[in-house]
Amino acid sequence: MTKAKAKPKWERTPIDFSRPGRYLNGTKRGPEGHVCVFNANLCTKTEGKFWFGDLDLDSDERDDLIALAKAKGEDVYVLREHDARFMNEGSPRLENAVRIYTPYGTVIDGKPS
Repeated sequence: MTKAKAKPKWERTPIDFSRPGRYLNGTKRGPEGHVCVFNANLCTKTEGKFWFGDLDLDSDERDDLIALAKAKGEDVYVLREHDARFMNEGSPRLENAVRIYTPYGTVIDGKPS
């Protein structure tokens, strides 16, 4: 008799943009139907990369990211790990954004995963 694998428990942890390295879960799988970016990078045109961690873009993080864009007064780009890390750390590839959050409350879908 084999045991069925338990589905990963999914609990949202609040985002603290002053502390990078947010971790959602060890499976690197989000809830079905959600767009999750694991090891995501948040960047702006003026600051470059300022935060990294796991994001579930379909949870209530939408409001958090719009509020962040409003506070910064410019677009916040959500990039995958390799687009703002390693060789791209000093010059993030903003054109590859998964999503862009504007200070006006608009959310722009970028390149799909």
